[in-house]
Amino acid sequence: MKKDMINGLVACVIIAILAKVTSIFLPLVGSTSLAIIIGIIGGNTLVKDKKYIPGVKFSEKKILTMAIMLLGATLHLSAIISLGIKGVIFILLQITFVIGINLVVGKALGFSKNFSLLMGTGNAVCGSSAIAAVAPVLGAKEDEVGIPIAVVNLIGTIFMFILPVFAFKILGYTPLESGGLIGGGLQSVGQVVVGGNFLGEEVAKFSILFKMIRISMLGGVVLIFSFMNNKEIDNTKIKNKLPIPPFIIGFFILSILVTLGLINNQIKDILGFLSKNLLLIAMAGIGMRVKFKELLSEGPKALLFGIIAMFFQITLLIVLIKLILN
Repeated sequence: MKKDMINGLVACVIIAILAKVTSIFLPLVGSTSLAIIIGIIGGNTLVKDKKYIPGVKFSEKKILTMAIMLLGATLHLSAIISLGIKGVIFILLQITFVIGINLVVGKALGFSKNFSLLMGTGNAVCGSSAIAAVAPVLGAKEDEVGIPIAVVNLIGTIFMFILPVFAFKILGYTPLESGGLIGGGLQSVGQVVVGGNFLGEEVAKFSILFKMIRISMLGGVVLIFSFMNNKEIDNTKIKNKLPIPPFIIGFFILSILVTLGLINNQIKDILGFLSKNLLLIAMAGIGMRVKFKELLSEGPKALLFGIIAMFFQITLLIVLIKLILN
């Protein structure tokens, strides 16, 4: 590692540790959201010097890809089988339409295609991890990544409380239907676990299963975006080929090995632990790259984007639950 990376990397690690400790007292907020929040505050105050930039960039790119790859070790593909073909169709339609909805809303509000795709992927698949995974293949600018992550996390945290009440009190859903709404609507695994448990263990189980199917689609979404994005990325012309990011290959390999039982539970737990903590470091780096000036200019409008997109996403899920899960 180059010496000029040390300052920024150490700052990201410290922020990640602070986020993890703070999450003990604020479990409903979650360590991922806290890493982004603390990173934004730190990057605009105590650690805004240029000497931190190389290490911060290393964290938000290299460490992030490692975290996404190791995430594959936490995915057992049997989740897809357990919900059957209806569950898979439900999630495939949800992901496709949510990304499309976000593209339409983003265009109407004047956001770039990349910004809209990042918001759409975060809402459709798995929040921060999905946004961070597709950003490199889209060739997204650095200032296009931080705000979508912050908005998606905030919206997800708010609806973590709303969706369980909506499913139970207003819609009168069964555990399966409630799981489809919560597991298909909330962005992070933590939000899904908390939201599902508000309605009991059975709802939590279905919510997590739907969520795991969504996460298992991450690699496919990245591959599709890679195929569609036939343009210059990092000054390299991608032409007439399917560029498969190495970390996505690793993601699939680990998931398959876990499913086949070739990775034991102890190693799986270690890889999952590393993935979660590396992701915190990466989120700290992404947060540090977001400047208050950007938040003031784009934040309120991006928040409106997130609210409108979430409204349509919930409406879509209600329709899909009626058509597929009933």
